[in-house]
Amino acid sequence: MTTGLMRWVATEAGGCRSAPDRERIPLNGLLLQAGERPSRSLYLFLRPAGAWHLMPLEEAIVARGIDLLTVSTRYARNEALAVVERSLLDVGAWVRFARETLGYARVNLLGWSGSGTLSAFYQEQATRPTIVETPDHTPLRLAEAGLEPADGLVFLGAHTSRARMLADIIDPAVMAEEAPGERDLALDLYGEGVPAPPYDQAFLATYRAAQRARIRRISALAWERIDEGRLDPFIVPGTMADPHFLDPTIDPNGRPAGRCWLGVPQAVNQSPAGIARVTTPEAWLSQWSIEDSNVDAVWSVAAIGSPLLVIENGADDAVPPGHVRETFAAAMSRDKRYLTIPGASHSYAGQPDALASVADAVCAWASERH
Repeated sequence: MTTGLMRWVATEAGGCRSAPDRERIPLNGLLLQAGERPSRSLYLFLRPAGAWHLMPLEEAIVARGIDLLTVSTRYARNEALAVVERSLLDVGAWVRFARETLGYARVNLLGWSGSGTLSAFYQEQATRPTIVETPDHTPLRLAEAGLEPADGLVFLGAHTSRARMLADIIDPAVMAEEAPGERDLALDLYGEGVPAPPYDQAFLATYRAAQRARIRRISALAWERIDEGRLDPFIVPGTMADPHFLDPTIDPNGRPAGRCWLGVPQAVNQSPAGIARVTTPEAWLSQWSIEDSNVDAVWSVAAIGSPLLVIENGADDAVPPGHVRETFAAAMSRDKRYLTIPGASHSYAGQPDALASVADAVCAWASERH
């Protein structure tokens, strides 16, 4: 599958309209065009902290006639430093760049996985800015940033928030952050002290409460570091221990038991790399602390009326279907649509039919709203 044109594009997040603190941050992206003449509408494909890169979905969309600009924020390849509120300045620069420099009449945000939450948060703050500081109390008045709302939102297998996801997957058996080897065997999902799935409700309630307690403990450590002026990164061990991945009766869909989108959950949990494994105190509060983070797609879609397409992957091995359905149910938009792709995994790897179905749906939705 080939596209008509691919070219580098660049902009700067900065200046009087995009950054109230006058930051000037160089940003790069890749514009994929379906032909010599641009389409009327454009999908802005966001990456919250990853670097832009080609995925099969991007080329599949462009092959169907809709141009796509795949971009990242200032935190490309540096998730440990990512403060989500500040990344909205970069998204705003890209939206304006797509309209004013590239000349697209309609700009839709395409949010896959974590970028769905970022898209929702951006649209909320561009529509009615409320943020005046980041969670660590650093001033940032988004009302002064000149953020322009996008024309529509598309969520593909998008969770409600990184904070909520981590609260469900963090390992509660870790008893002390400074001594991750000391474990509570009664909460060790991969040990012999926990019965095999399916898990009863009493165990799950205890387990979930212990997960939230660990999140609060790490948040307290983050605040302590901030108060002491220690802003260097720290390690969060054990961040892949969700019973959902071992027990298919929990929030059921077509996912395989004993697997997650990164592989075998136990191996991922012990890996030196993983979700939220390294973070600064500011980034922890912004992204991962369920009590401090401002980011939640359910809150955002309840405050905006933008056209919305929500796609649930029927065999998603990363995002529980409850996340996707809760977001859609909360959306206040009168123009909202829900679609399930049967058998689709989180990344559509090795699933050309599912990939084609998603691309068809995404392009049809954009075409209907020219």
